[in-house]
Amino acid sequence: MQNYSSDAPIYDPKYDHFNRFPFSQRVADVISKRNDPSSIVIGIYGAWGDGKTSVLNFIEGELEKENHVVCLRFNPWRFGDEDQMLTNFFNDLATAIDRSIETEKERIGDFIGKYGKPLASFIGRGEVADGLKSFFTDVDIEELRERIENLLEEERKRVVILIDDIDRLEKNEIQAVFRLVKLTADFKYTAYVLAFDKHIVSSALQEKYGENAIETGNSFLEKIIQVPLVLPSIESEALRTFCFNEINQVLSFSNIELTEEDVRRFVGNFSKGLEVHLKTPRQAKLYSNILMFSLPILKNEANVVDLMLVEGIRVLLPKVYALIRDNRDLFLKGSTSGFGYDYDQKEKVRRKERIESALEEFIQEERGQIIDLLCFLFPKLNSVFGNNFYGGDTELKWSELQRICSPQYFQRYFTYAVTTKDVSDLAINELLEYSEYSSPEEIVNKIKEILTDKNAETFVSKLRRLSKKFTILQSKNLAISIAKVGNNLPNPVQFLRSMNTFGQGAMFTGQCIENLKSKEEQFELAKDVISNADTLYFATECFIWFPRDTEDRPNPQGFSEEEYSKLSAILAKRISFEFRNTEKMEIGKIENFPYVLSIWNEYGEPKEATNTITRKIQTDKNFVFELLNAHTLTGFGEFNVRKSSFRRNNYDSIIVTIEPIVIVEAIKEVFKDLVLDDSYPEFLDVPRNEELSRQFLWIHNKVVDEETSKKEMDSNMK
Repeated sequence: MQNYSSDAPIYDPKYDHFNRFPFSQRVADVISKRNDPSSIVIGIYGAWGDGKTSVLNFIEGELEKENHVVCLRFNPWRFGDEDQMLTNFFNDLATAIDRSIETEKERIGDFIGKYGKPLASFIGRGEVADGLKSFFTDVDIEELRERIENLLEEERKRVVILIDDIDRLEKNEIQAVFRLVKLTADFKYTAYVLAFDKHIVSSALQEKYGENAIETGNSFLEKIIQVPLVLPSIESEALRTFCFNEINQVLSFSNIELTEEDVRRFVGNFSKGLEVHLKTPRQAKLYSNILMFSLPILKNEANVVDLMLVEGIRVLLPKVYALIRDNRDLFLKGSTSGFGYDYDQKEKVRRKERIESALEEFIQEERGQIIDLLCFLFPKLNSVFGNNFYGGDTELKWSELQRICSPQYFQRYFTYAVTTKDVSDLAINELLEYSEYSSPEEIVNKIKEILTDKNAETFVSKLRRLSKKFTILQSKNLAISIAKVGNNLPNPVQFLRSMNTFGQGAMFTGQCIENLKSKEEQFELAKDVISNADTLYFATECFIWFPRDTEDRPNPQGFSEEEYSKLSAILAKRISFEFRNTEKMEIGKIENFPYVLSIWNEYGEPKEATNTITRKIQTDKNFVFELLNAHTLTGFGEFNVRKSSFRRNNYDSIIVTIEPIVIVEAIKEVFKDLVLDDSYPEFLDVPRNEELSRQFLWIHNKVVDEETSKKEMDSNMK
């Protein structure tokens, strides 16, 4: 199984990808063949993740082949404070030496146990130097030194103490390690090999031993480290190959196969924008570990190349990654020319300065490379750093490719999940496949498993974007299925109702009809949508969006006037059926009721709409207010949403079907003593029903006066 650890030092030279083993061999060879009995301190300098631990492993492995060398791998991470560190250092040293002694000589551990005092009772929080003097008397420590040195000389042994990860310690712990080395490194026949990041350690030491930052820390190091060795730099080609091999393993593990074009796009953009920032094997390993997490999770839910590049930015350019993650509009917005040229130019400058300011730490060439990478991931930035602009067709293509530059997919690249407002592409693809061989009833059940109030907008939007690629069978089955779930589509009150999910679902059925090549199939599908829609409201909304072929808007895939009239008659029959029981006539739930009434009146049985509505008003006087209210538009104020006033156009619309006197009589039965002013009754502080009544009566009186005046004028002219 893939190793997720970003710290994966190696022991076996056959896994040495960066030619560290020959360097390690030389260091081990120098130590093992050294004849000088004096101690020596070797420093292995390298950045985090540069392979220092692997080098120590190789050195230790080579030294263990030598019978005269005793290796002690001392780990300062194990101890909470200086007194524990000191105690355990001497115990570990004694154990390592005693284990290597083949004769019956007195063990060093026995000597320490016999003469050493309880260290913690003396040291407290003081210096290691003080602790060491408390641990042994001056005579004892000199005797200990002599015994160790004599024993090693007699046994022809040399002790090599290897200490790793010093640069990962807290500053006070780093200082303690070097005090320990300083105090004990003058034992003969001993050698220290210390691996650390010189810059980090120097910074920690300067706080203890001087005020002049790095210079003081470096000076202290120079007094302790006798042989400073800098790890050989890794060839960029070797590191690049290692990184790509790691990526290949992840792709194989995730069962993802890139096309040649995908490989070209990834390698080209990685090499140009990210490779220069890849410095250590640990970064490469961290990158592959992150991909091991994200690629399987977002498989089939995001663009693989984009995801791999974004994760590369996350590892190698963390500040740029945070800028992208936290500033969606900065990268996704296009031209704002709708606000005017000046505004557009100012916005362009603002966005450009915002991105460039985040790249100030890089040299100019690197900044240009990063901007090129960002422009690849977010093509709309080309309008900021150049003059390229992209239209709606391109954005649709980005969405189809699941690219990060698509607003529908951006968030997935940072949440590693399909949010509650989103819909899995895998679920959509399964639905499309299911719709090829299942009945509309079965498809409806499948849709209901996916659909929620939160994700309905995204669900319908995705189906609409994909509709042009539907097969004939998919178009038929999905149009009917969506018609059957229309009431499940959110329909909030808003300025453009056609833009909400309810309206978008109705548009989708029209798109599916337009997909069919045969006029007969189109007509049959339209009939099925009208009859299968779960509510009359949704059936009418779908009917509004059926494609039409008119003189003003020619559309070969649309319905002719004759076909449209036949479909209108079919809709009128459904309206008649729905309203056959006037007691259940709830017109307040039908936002487009005036349109429903006009279809019924024009294409239904003669006078059926007039007689049915008239009968309803006469048996239920309050129904007249529902009727008037249904004919008014919804107004959107700054702080509220309310029905607008009843206007002349509403009056003209309603009297096409209903005799105005029927409404007048119903109003007067409810409001018997209404007195009207000469001015139109607007913004009245009265209940809504009374407001509508006054407005209708005022308009009606004006119409009657106009007709009377016209008749008198016509009579006088004769």
